Amino acid sequence: MLVFLLAFYVIPFAEMLRVSFGFWVNDPEEVKATGTWLYQYEKAFESARTMRALWRTFELSFISVLITFLLCYPVAVMMLWLGPRIRSAVLMVVFISLAASLIVRNYGWLVVLADQGPINNLFVGLGIFERSQRLVYNEGAIIVALVHYCMPFMILPIYGALIRIPPSQWEAPRTLGANSWTTLRTVILPLSAPGIFGGTTLCFAICASAFVTPLMLGSPSTAMISQVAAEQLLVQLNFPLGSAIIFILTAFTFALVFVYAVLVRRMLRVDV
Repeated sequence: MLVFLLAFYVIPFAEMLRVSFGFWVNDPEEVKATGTWLYQYEKAFESARTMRALWRTFELSFISVLITFLLCYPVAVMMLWLGPRIRSAVLMVVFISLAASLIVRNYGWLVVLADQGPINNLFVGLGIFERSQRLVYNEGAIIVALVHYCMPFMILPIYGALIRIPPSQWEAPRTLGANSWTTLRTVILPLSAPGIFGGTTLCFAICASAFVTPLMLGSPSTAMISQVAAEQLLVQLNFPLGSAIIFILTAFTFALVFVYAVLVRRMLRVDV
């Protein structure tokens, strides 16, 4: 695993970091005139479009992770009380969902959320909409697709943490008069914190780095930071600026995950 990470992550990332500091640029005279290694980062932070895309990326990621957690935690708890056959069937559905192509999923959402798609037809039939609404090519469609994609990555870590909790931890609060909700909130939720941390962190990283989903279900006005970086790298061929944007995204993501881990350790007193 260490060799794999070194060959396919550390070395390429170090190369992009080197390029972002101006050691290899399209226009050496431009960097020579600025006299700073941080020139590409200054350009990125001064770009209103880049900053809007960065803010939108983290905003949509937070919303998607929150919705995914609220949907998946009850599913993970429910799986504990299902019979072996039904539990195996649910796990099979989760694993099949992991095997489905991301592009196929996104095309499926394009069909479901289309102007004449089943969702619009249902809402019009129920009288919620007077006429078909545009449900795609906006932030809402991106969030729906991201939540759908992240659900297996949230369910499995939480279920893995819940299944390790001894049955006595569920029974002890009830013998002291606590109801099911109090037991879940005060005992089970903190004990499952490592699984929650793993699932939310993994889903946040997936959402923050999403490229295909916002490209297919969004629009130029809803571009996320990965699309801005890809435009600089693949269209403008501005490798220094594109590399700088990618490093900014990575640095902010690691910083947020670090702060999140510190807060979880201090507030819940668990080792994550």
